[in-house]
Amino acid sequence: MRYSAYRSLAASSAALVVGSALAVPPFAGRPHYGGTLRVETQAKVMSLHPSEWPDIAEAETILKLRELIYDHLVRLDGDGHPQPAIALSWEHDARWAKWRFQLRSGVKWHDGSALIPEAGLAAFEGMAPGGSVHLAGQTLEIDMGGPRPDLLSALATAPDLIVHRPAAGSADTLPVGTGPFRVTEWQPGRRAVFEANEDYWDGRPFVDKIEVAMGRSSRDQLLDLESDKADLVELDPGEARRAQQEGQKVWASAPVELLALRFDMNEPVAQDRRWREAVGDSIDRAAIQKVLFQNYGEATGSIFPQRLSGYSFLFPVTRNLDRARQLTAEIGTPPTLTLGYDSRDVLARQTAERIAVNARDAGITLLVSPLPQGWRRMPSTGHDSRIERVRIDGSTLREAVLDAASELQLSTGTAEASPEVVYTAERKYLDDLTTIPLVYVPELVGLSPRVKGWSAMPGGDWRLENVSLEPVKP
Repeated sequence: MRYSAYRSLAASSAALVVGSALAVPPFAGRPHYGGTLRVETQAKVMSLHPSEWPDIAEAETILKLRELIYDHLVRLDGDGHPQPAIALSWEHDARWAKWRFQLRSGVKWHDGSALIPEAGLAAFEGMAPGGSVHLAGQTLEIDMGGPRPDLLSALATAPDLIVHRPAAGSADTLPVGTGPFRVTEWQPGRRAVFEANEDYWDGRPFVDKIEVAMGRSSRDQLLDLESDKADLVELDPGEARRAQQEGQKVWASAPVELLALRFDMNEPVAQDRRWREAVGDSIDRAAIQKVLFQNYGEATGSIFPQRLSGYSFLFPVTRNLDRARQLTAEIGTPPTLTLGYDSRDVLARQTAERIAVNARDAGITLLVSPLPQGWRRMPSTGHDSRIERVRIDGSTLREAVLDAASELQLSTGTAEASPEVVYTAERKYLDDLTTIPLVYVPELVGLSPRVKGWSAMPGGDWRLENVSLEPVKP
């Protein structure tokens, strides 16, 4: 069997150093070792253990923290190209169905014990349905059961990581991985401390320690950034714009999160398509994107961002107030519709309130109120509609389709993910007007002047092992 091999970064440690350096933006002077990076987040992460998967509201934050501790078999560079990690090299057959991964030797867990090849099998759990996985020495052989040309990207972005699984009855309470940092303190929902892994296979991180404060509002994070109490903060669009105006450094990811209006088809009012169409036509997406999101992101009528699909411009985003008024008049005496939002999400609340104003222009009354706690797990919340955030951050259209299938139950009906197939499936999905895309928004990060070598993926994943801190001048 003939295999196409990837070996350009597998020949020597020198090649690996070059590969890592290319992912880090250049900056004046050499990076410094030492110091504590102070990070703040809005989410309150209660657990990092894989068996205790978090509520979706904190999922993205927990993934970022887990990346500090654990490793993937493969990782992506700043341009989204696969690079070696625990898998040192790989090859595949002409159909991209059968793969061989050569595992790196000499990798250690944070507790000093050696990473054995069998641990690499866990990263493939559930990724080869109908296929098979075999281990031969340091080589993993995987038959995916069909072509998977996107497997490397999937391995680099999936939440499946090289995870240390404590023995039954173990007293271990802190997670253990092979990543660039190890956990030394964990206060659920409040604070976490990560220290540099001196034995990291890809070289010791520059900073000695990362301290994470959780549950901080965007406004409080900006104040801490301005007063030099924080180095890296997560900002909402309003605070990000203010930070930029004040000369602070702000990084924006590619648009990765979709804000959408979704109707609950269990509610009688929502079942009337004319109401769904009238509300959708009344929405001024451009104003929401410009005013509430401060011109960050993009107004959209599509589930998939333009950068991935190439066709999102085909879905209209302009307001059709005349059509909304016509539909309202045809229906007759309008009932009061209810619109819910996550009480923890300020932007969702503001978006809901703006949509209610838009709907009033069409003669529709939308009563805005918070959704009950735990609403995502409820069959019905008592609201006719709600504002939802949906993460669509796949690096390829195929991966984005998988995100949409998981979050929105959109199906293409085939394993093929060509733009033509996805467009047809999306057009059919959106035509029933149960989901109305509104705005695609990026992640926004504020950085203190002493942060150097900031590196992140377009989709928002941080690379804190590449960050160094400028020494404080006396």
